[in-house]
Amino acid sequence: MTFFHTKHETMPDLTEFMTTQEAAEKLSFHVKSIPMMVRNKTLEGIRFGRAWLVSRKSVDEYLKKTKDIGKRDLRYKDKNTK
Repeated sequence: MTFFHTKHETMPDLTEFMTTQEAAEKLSFHVKSIPMMVRNKTLEGIRFGRAWLVSRKSVDEYLKKTKDIGKRDLRYKDKNTK
């Protein structure tokens, strides 16, 4: 669900999305990693102008999927690749 909006489209419902900063804090990643995760379809989000908005639902699903796996665990990469 990666969408690219043009200048003439309306602002999406922000209750369904969070900023890259909020997503990074919730996932314990660097803020620059979040747009890459959206482009790689690890997370769902939209680009609105120059800003990325990340789906709250996809962040919660990602946390559920990886809750028992540490970032440095070798299974982490296997479980999150498609």
